Amino acid sequence: MDLTPETDQKYPLRMWGMNLGLYEVTAKNWHEFFVRTRLYEELQGGSMLQYGDTKEPVTITPELAKQHIGCKLGDKTEERDVWWLRIMHGRARSLEFQVEEFDDTVEFPRADDEL
Repeated sequence: MDLTPETDQKYPLRMWGMNLGLYEVTAKNWHEFFVRTRLYEELQGGSMLQYGDTKEPVTITPELAKQHIGCKLGDKTEERDVWWLRIMHGRARSLEFQVEEFDDTVEFPRADDEL
């Protein structure tokens, strides 16, 4: 399997790869990239990788994660617990909005910065 991380033509990440809270995939954190990607795939119900030629979804594996060493993902790296709280908070908010759209008598509490 031939991957060129800088261009990532064979199994490119979808745009939401920057939601992983990692600056880049390195030899020291590729395993964290795998865990976060797989968890995010399960939460979102879809693959973060796609086959470059056909755009068909490809589920992350440890092998594919390691082959992404060198890919730049975002502007900073978050510790796993900080990343997890951000992702779960966003997912919970999304579900709350679904409830509020269905029944406008329901209102979930909002933080001051969400008003």
